[in-house]
Amino acid sequence: MSDWQIPADYEYTSSLNKQQWAWEFLRRHAYYQDDYQWFISQWQALEKAYGKAPDMDYQAWKQDPRSYKIVDLDSEQDGNCAIAQDKLLIECWMGNKWGFFKFPSAPELTALDTDLNWRDLAPEYFYITQEQLGNWPKVLSEPARTSVLQQTVIDLARPLKEQLNYLKQQLIVAQRRLKKKGQLNAYTIAGKAQLWRLCLRFLDARRANVRDEIIIQTLTADSDMSWTLDIIQNEAEFYVLHYLDILTFMEK
Repeated sequence: MSDWQIPADYEYTSSLNKQQWAWEFLRRHAYYQDDYQWFISQWQALEKAYGKAPDMDYQAWKQDPRSYKIVDLDSEQDGNCAIAQDKLLIECWMGNKWGFFKFPSAPELTALDTDLNWRDLAPEYFYITQEQLGNWPKVLSEPARTSVLQQTVIDLARPLKEQLNYLKQQLIVAQRRLKKKGQLNAYTIAGKAQLWRLCLRFLDARRANVRDEIIIQTLTADSDMSWTLDIIQNEAEFYVLHYLDILTFMEK
């Protein structure tokens, strides 16, 4: 990973597209890192036992329990990757779980160092929920979203048009205030890039066990916008979990 204290280490992100940004968040996902370490240890053991492609003994390889995962999956979904209806080769299991078609990439590789081939996403795709996280301390919350709706009561006995017009004006005012404070970014790569660079640095600092007060002092000193720790933390934690949202909802 880059040195979170050196902004220049993150300059490569200035040219990333949304597919590459999704990888930058995924490779910082602790569960992905754990899965990759398990996968690569299995893969290297199999290579040692049966040789490397293209000279490996594939028939013996795929009979070894270390080469596959038992999954509840229709074999047609992964073609040749499924060696039986309930057995999925470990490299394909990684792609199926995390959303890509390719040999799994090491977390230390940046988006510029690896090829990306994301799967076509279903309307509902896999991601790890807070319930699945249990007591894992690295992801604690979802983004704080300012909502006028939470402060407004709609009276269905009164004319709706009048109330909706009032609500629209309130939303416009709230949006302008947030934009002036630098706390509202368009859902575009250009609109998110500066904040996301701070998010990556935040995640790397957290991984290095740096105290929050040190993190925010450093990050705010390097930014010309008034980001708070809550904004950076919430954005970072959200997209580590929901990195696929970048592919589905983000504009170019």
